[in-house]
Amino acid sequence: MMPFCNTMPPPLVILGASTRAAAFSALGGGLAPICGDLFADADLAARCPVTAVENYPAGFSAVADAAAAGPWMYTGGLENHPDVVRRIAAGRRLYGNDADVLARVRDPFAVYQALTEAQWAVPEVRSTAESLPRDGLWLVKSRRSCGGSGVAAWDGAGADGARRSQHYFQRRIAGTAGAAIYLAAGRDARLLGATEQIMMGRPGRAGAFRYAGSIGPLPLADRQIDLLAAIGHTLAAAFSLRGLFGVDFIDDGTNVWPVEVNPRYTASMEIVERACSFSAVGWHVSACREGVIPDEALGGDGLWHAKRILYAPCDATIGEAFTHRALAARGDEAKPAIADIPPAGSLVKANRPAMTVFASGASRAEALAGLDDSAQLWAGRLIEAGAVRNAPR
Repeated sequence: MMPFCNTMPPPLVILGASTRAAAFSALGGGLAPICGDLFADADLAARCPVTAVENYPAGFSAVADAAAAGPWMYTGGLENHPDVVRRIAAGRRLYGNDADVLARVRDPFAVYQALTEAQWAVPEVRSTAESLPRDGLWLVKSRRSCGGSGVAAWDGAGADGARRSQHYFQRRIAGTAGAAIYLAAGRDARLLGATEQIMMGRPGRAGAFRYAGSIGPLPLADRQIDLLAAIGHTLAAAFSLRGLFGVDFIDDGTNVWPVEVNPRYTASMEIVERACSFSAVGWHVSACREGVIPDEALGGDGLWHAKRILYAPCDATIGEAFTHRALAARGDEAKPAIADIPPAGSLVKANRPAMTVFASGASRAEALAGLDDSAQLWAGRLIEAGAVRNAPR
């Protein structure tokens, strides 16, 4: 871990749709996070300054302007808004990928070209639906997707909108959905681990590709390690990536197919952090500030760790009793049982994230079973406490 000589922890401004995971990672790395996100969750507010941003994404600039001097980083969502990143980076040092890098690495055609030139298996992409089959073998994706939003199986519906510049098409690959995490510096990258992705919906239904959680770390075979490590190296070199980044992939049993690059701290990273007890944000700062990638081994604890986002079944007004009870039930700060606790008085809209639950076990099945139990418990407590009003019929 990087040493600091100051008696006070160095500040780090963290901005994004949700900053809680990155903020607690930063605390574990000896940093003092100052956050701005869409939720200002109660557990985050209990440990560091946080501002709820209502005007997304332009409102992040105001939070940055008001924060104490110091560097900053972004989490999910802002990679789709390089103009906002450029505006904030003009006033304070950015730990992460700048607006110019974002414009290139978030271009699916540029990523496809870089990976195919390196002779890696990568799903074909198209700019229009012309001549594409409408049987679900292709996906239509938003260029500004985040967490699986704006992704659907292509069946011909909404063709006019799908042909616009904000969408593209990608060949669908059958297999297991995963996410690899990396740390980049000096045009090289180190593979830190990988997780399996948990999706919200069932295949063929709305929201089937929406991110709902992660489980891992995956016990990678040599084949997977070699492929993922090489993919990360190719991307870091082609796009001059800095710090943490993630790659969503599909493993079909023979090849690992990268489908999207997330050039920032990702939602799955805290699963690997929980298992291996390190600060990803601490390492991110070292990589961006000093060009250093730590060479220490990532030894896991031998358990499977899992997280799931609970989506509100209807509009929910959060009561004080529920927030107090949830805060008391968090447990270990480094490995909480629940997180992203909504503050008392807040309104959680139907089908929007309400909170996150965690579980662990000696096997994948045991961790998933624990996750189901925890999700059911807290869904029930939401209703019991009156936090969810007009409960689903």
